[in-house]
Amino acid sequence: MRRVLLSLILCVQSVSMSAASGHVVFHTASFGSSRSVSLGLAGGGPAFDFDVVITLSEFDGGGTVIYRDGGRHEASVRCVSPAMVRINSADYTVDVSARSGTDWKHDLWAALCTAPVS
Repeated sequence: MRRVLLSLILCVQSVSMSAASGHVVFHTASFGSSRSVSLGLAGGGPAFDFDVVITLSEFDGGGTVIYRDGGRHEASVRCVSPAMVRINSADYTVDVSARSGTDWKHDLWAALCTAPVS
C-alpha cells in the first residue's frame, strides 16, 4: 500500500512539476564555468518500481538552454535492495551510500526512491 501511495504522490508531483518547468532535474554535471548538462524526468509511472523517461538539456553559464535533446530515454528504477537502474536491458547496481552529484544513476535512484512519504 505504501508503494502504491508513494507512486501516486510521485506521479502527481511529477505531472505538476513537469507542467510548470517542462521536466524535473535529478542530476547536473558542470563542465567548467561555461557549460552544464542536466538530466531530468519527463514522465513515467510505477512498474519496475518506477519506469521513467529521462530528458537531457545543456545550459550556458547564465542558465540559458543551449541544447535540448528531443529523444525519449527510458529507464527503470528499483528502490529495494539491490538498488538498480535499468537502461534497455542493462542493469546497473546503485551504490546507495554514494554522495549526491557523483553519479547520475544514483541521483535518479535518490530522486525517486528517497522522496519523503507522509
